[in-house]
Amino acid sequence: MAAPSVAHGPPADLHPWHPHTWLLAFTLAGLLGILLGAALTLFAPRGEFATYRYHLWRWEAQTLVPTLAHITGLGPSTAQATNEYAVLQYFALTSRIRAETAREQPDLQLIATLENERATYENDVERFISSGIASVVAAANLQRPLPLFSDIRITWPPIAFELTSPPRLLVRSPRDRIERLGDTLLQPGLTLAEIERIEARADSPNTVSLVVSLGGLAAYPAIVRDDRSYAAILETAAHEWVHHYLAFYPLGQQWGKGGDAEALNETVASIAGREIARLVMLRHPLQFPPGEDGSGPAPNRNPAIDFDAEMRSLRLAVDDLLAQGRIAQAEQLMEEKRRYLAENGIAIRKINQAYFAFYGTYADSPQSSNPIGPLFETLWQRTGDIGEFLRIARDITSRQELEAALASLEPAP
Repeated sequence: MAAPSVAHGPPADLHPWHPHTWLLAFTLAGLLGILLGAALTLFAPRGEFATYRYHLWRWEAQTLVPTLAHITGLGPSTAQATNEYAVLQYFALTSRIRAETAREQPDLQLIATLENERATYENDVERFISSGIASVVAAANLQRPLPLFSDIRITWPPIAFELTSPPRLLVRSPRDRIERLGDTLLQPGLTLAEIERIEARADSPNTVSLVVSLGGLAAYPAIVRDDRSYAAILETAAHEWVHHYLAFYPLGQQWGKGGDAEALNETVASIAGREIARLVMLRHPLQFPPGEDGSGPAPNRNPAIDFDAEMRSLRLAVDDLLAQGRIAQAEQLMEEKRRYLAENGIAIRKINQAYFAFYGTYADSPQSSNPIGPLFETLWQRTGDIGEFLRIARDITSRQELEAALASLEPAP
């Protein structure tokens, strides 16, 4: 039998692969990050709470390369960031998920189904919010000229965040004063039993601890909690971008140097993040149907209770007791206030020195007694413009410099 004939077409036109230099650089950086992080995890001393630790290098390794590729236009093209329908769907599903989760016996299968459906819209929501923040940044003249091309201005750093579950944070404070001694990032999704075991191990006769939930984390891309309302997510994304922005100026470069560095940074990010979010909502208004903006069910709380006033008075009383060395009385007062708030529909699992050490870092919050908060609020009132506020605040590295900046803005007599 004759062999069947085989048709031979023209030889394939093969071209050498010429990947973009930036793409190779980003990919190499990501691979090196993965290898370095893996080596540190495998060979470095495991230390305390190793089982529960959150390794930020893994987040960067998984997300940094695709984020940079998208920013530089090397990744796949995406639709315009104007899909309001996707935003409305995402937050309507979030409200349904939160309502189901709040039930006495939530349907876990339904929650999983709703979360899978919500994931369909996640990228559109991220692009929509990023576009809104970028438009406010540009209008505030906060963009920077491109090196060698001074007539081209860009938002720097580029706005980048991911909607996901942030890590938790273990906060420690001395018992005799309110001060953050050192924090440890922990895995998200810890059970209450695991949290209580971690806190019990971290506590000592002289130290108390608290595991807190984070709304966001200024990694790059930033980590933003995905189960909040539209307003809360928008504000958090703006807050974390402000941290990215400040990292290129004296204020951000003070982070980690002790003293008031963290309070200065967090307070500026809080004030600026709120204003940027407000401006985004003015420039890009959305009409959410009632109960579908991502909020959870309305809490059954006593409307006569002023939470801010309660926490402010408690913080001042605790500061006074600790200054007198009356540690046991301060701790008793905090527990009494926690129970009082719970009886009125405001459930807080634990209020201790570590609670105030964490939330007090945001000096514009009621849990803080740091005078930096009112000073920055005054700076905001005197500028009234987000661009001017950040251009002044980004160069402030101490309370003394903040006071000097305020004095320079005082009206002439």
